[in-house]
Amino acid sequence: MFEPTIEIISHTPDLEKVCTTAVKHTYKKGKPSELMRGVLEKDKEHLLGNIIKAGHLSVIEHGYFTMFFTDVSVFFEQFLIEHRLASYTVKSRRYVDYSESGFVVPNYFEDKPVLRKKYMDTVKKLFGIYRFLVEKGVPVEDARFVLPYCFKTSMICTMNSRELYHFLDRCLTSEYEEFRKVGRVLLNKVKRIAPKIYGDLKLKTPEREDAIVSFERDIPKPKKKVELLYFTEKPDEKIVLANLVKKTEMDTDRLKEMVNEVKERVINNVIKSKRPRELEQANFTFRINNLSLSILTHITRHRIHSLIVPDFIIAGKSEGYVVPENVRKTSILEKKYREAFEISKEFHDFLIKQKVPKENLVYNYLSGNLIDIVTTMNARELYHFLRLRTCLRAQWEVRGIANQMLNLVMKAAPLTFKKAGPSCYLFGHCPEGKLTCGKFDEVVSQYKDLHEKSEGDLRRYL
Repeated sequence: MFEPTIEIISHTPDLEKVCTTAVKHTYKKGKPSELMRGVLEKDKEHLLGNIIKAGHLSVIEHGYFTMFFTDVSVFFEQFLIEHRLASYTVKSRRYVDYSESGFVVPNYFEDKPVLRKKYMDTVKKLFGIYRFLVEKGVPVEDARFVLPYCFKTSMICTMNSRELYHFLDRCLTSEYEEFRKVGRVLLNKVKRIAPKIYGDLKLKTPEREDAIVSFERDIPKPKKKVELLYFTEKPDEKIVLANLVKKTEMDTDRLKEMVNEVKERVINNVIKSKRPRELEQANFTFRINNLSLSILTHITRHRIHSLIVPDFIIAGKSEGYVVPENVRKTSILEKKYREAFEISKEFHDFLIKQKVPKENLVYNYLSGNLIDIVTTMNARELYHFLRLRTCLRAQWEVRGIANQMLNLVMKAAPLTFKKAGPSCYLFGHCPEGKLTCGKFDEVVSQYKDLHEKSEGDLRRYL
């Protein structure tokens, strides 16, 4: 039986009183401290309850919860971290050995001993291959690709009361029993703390969007790892115009005439700014193909972007998978690695023949299986993403993706991204301290050469 462990380790003291004070503060005279002293139990029921029913939920954002999640699957982790208005700290699969982490068994198998034994045996084989690879010297960040999506993990999460309300509502309407169970356990705990806020939440019939088109995978898959689907028209000019509007009260038509004359200087200033809000005016939408499920989590954790991930049930288990260079070094390692995916595929086909509900098949997906996603980032978030993910300390798959994204946006907005790259190139120093890669000059030179090669195009552009 699946039993998650969820602990609320801290929350806003007098949480409902604080949120009720926020309601009163909108329409009553007096200082917040005075209003809070006057909050009665009936105010929580009447004022807070009514405003929540009306859908005005901003007042409950003043409360927060910090929680420990333990004995949940990495699949649940992916679901959790897609809720962007929250803070997460997860246990790294790049540095921590997960050999003894254990795994989740879907409740569906509990009263089906034959299927349950087959599930247990298969997952144990996959963990055995993971241990073999690690013992043979394969870094855990590469061995993890053979781990199934059912392996257990833990995380620390902080959400405000509104985001937690949204998260619980999604859990309680999910078709995944694990998510519903987490929702039930957590709801019982938060109701004791904030019954007026969470009292109306309950389990509901799972929701599913109507299928407009059938899900199909092209064979062969797209050759490009990263595609720039579309972006703000003339992004450099839009960023400059936004800055000029901020700096002056001149007519827009006059400002547009000035853009070409001042755009290089303006963008230089914007990039140096500690609050470059102008960069947020330009958006770039990417399709990332053949992304491993492991690295999906790396990208998801960047919260200031709009991420579209296919439904795992509809998309199904991919035929393809990532094969790290560290595994390709010897035929023995590669053979053992590929064996994991063969075992998983065989079990997947078996489950389908047994007509196991599709929501239970997801736990047999391997971390190295592939998926395509779409994400939109503004230029400011791209600077942040590229600074972290083009760094030599970044994981190799996401680093390759980030460098392709950099090449694409340099062509689309050459002025805006002329300083984009790892921290050492952008700032002129490495912020990693003792964890530095030790290749400062080499990396800076590499990105300097990259930008200089595009300098000719930039000059023609100007």
